[in-house]
Amino acid sequence: MSGGRRLPPRDDTEPILIIPAAGTGSRLQTSTPKFLVPVSRRPMIDWLIDLYRPYVSRIVLIVNPASADEARRRASASEVPMDVEVQKIPTGMLDAVLLGYERVKQSAATRIWVTWCDQIAIHPRTIGRLSELSTVHADAPIVMPVAFRKDPYIHLERDSQSRIVRVLHRREGDAMPDVGESDAGLFSFSRDAFLTQLPAYAVALETGAGTGERNLLPFIPWIAERGDVVVFPCLEDIESVGINTPDELREVEAQLARRQRKVLSIVIPAYNEERYIATLLDRIKAVDLVPLGLDKEIIVVDDCSKDRTPDIVQGKAGVTLLRMPRNSGKGAAVRAGIAAATGDYLIIQDADLEYEPRDYIPMLEALFEGQGDVVYGSRYLGHGRHPSQSWAAYLGGRSLSLVALLFTGRYLTDTVTAYKMFPRADIASVPLETSGFELDHEITARLAARGKRIVEVPISYMPRTREEGKKIGARDWWIALKTYWRYGRRA
Repeated sequence: MSGGRRLPPRDDTEPILIIPAAGTGSRLQTSTPKFLVPVSRRPMIDWLIDLYRPYVSRIVLIVNPASADEARRRASASEVPMDVEVQKIPTGMLDAVLLGYERVKQSAATRIWVTWCDQIAIHPRTIGRLSELSTVHADAPIVMPVAFRKDPYIHLERDSQSRIVRVLHRREGDAMPDVGESDAGLFSFSRDAFLTQLPAYAVALETGAGTGERNLLPFIPWIAERGDVVVFPCLEDIESVGINTPDELREVEAQLARRQRKVLSIVIPAYNEERYIATLLDRIKAVDLVPLGLDKEIIVVDDCSKDRTPDIVQGKAGVTLLRMPRNSGKGAAVRAGIAAATGDYLIIQDADLEYEPRDYIPMLEALFEGQGDVVYGSRYLGHGRHPSQSWAAYLGGRSLSLVALLFTGRYLTDTVTAYKMFPRADIASVPLETSGFELDHEITARLAARGKRIVEVPISYMPRTREEGKKIGARDWWIALKTYWRYGRRA
């Protein structure tokens, strides 16, 4: 049954969203149909409609017989056209999803999306990314977000070529790894994958050993043998959490509340930093920004490290790992991190331990007080040279302050500082081009050309030597000079 109120007409080739919602919510200790269970005082189905209405042309809601009348009543008032199908016998998610087969067949939709009714924690930007990649990879049988979690409920097992070959499921009694790659209960199927290959798979599927149900997830490795499955990281680990228990309900409600607060995105370019990255991430997490009304979004961009850096990052909860397709330089990694960030504010953080994350607080305070449009953490303001810093590095950095003054008309005590903090929208709007250490100077030059007020705040600093992994050298001074000459008047 379809709804009454409508959004503006949509292209009928846009996705159809199938929502299996035949669960009774028994593990939630409620007699309310699961799709009507309130999350932060709103029924799950209302959250889902709001999340997906910018992207889908129609919703197919799969319910059990006892809740069919209420589902149809809500469908009639839905802002997105909604059909209701009834799963008479609870045989599993696969059979529930296939109840939308005829609706899909009669439509012109080129992609078919599926989400579980309790996946309320999906971030809106993850859905936007799914839409984008579903267009870019139009022929991919499945496009889906994933998240790495400790103590996972689901784990996507891969072979040496990184192809998904098996789905481990805690509920089916499988032995689970300590940290797993989990789906997020959201999938974009190609029309052929849904109408042709999924039914073919369903014919031979056996029931789960632990639940006796016919699950949809084993279709992922099955289809991966026949086509490329496109996966991408969620913004937040919690997006993989479905609301099945009262504890998970409280966890998701707390996260939804946190999303109402502003967020500081921390972009960390990393290359061969296995000695330091774990300690750095622990220090960042220990910084309490709640008194400032902020949460943290931590993004590590691995520039094809040859050591265990990405493995260590994957084992850290609450950290997003991006991997560069090839080793491209610090600047390229920073630009990738800026593009992926979603926070209100953004700071660049080196992956070593030269900088102290507790200095975020005075930098944020300077930004909030309007002392400047951008805040730089200066290693020299009020300090001078650190005893462990070489004279060559110190004089090279200070001389670049004069270079910056010459080309931008702005004098800064520390233009080479890694600690640069911005409103995220401001730095995201700058068309950055450089890929190496010179990105620091391109940023300064372009911000100055845009008339941005740059204020400096004293920060602590613990320099490391080249033997300890320091990568910048004398050659970079000349590159910095060329960068200021090139970008000194370009906004």
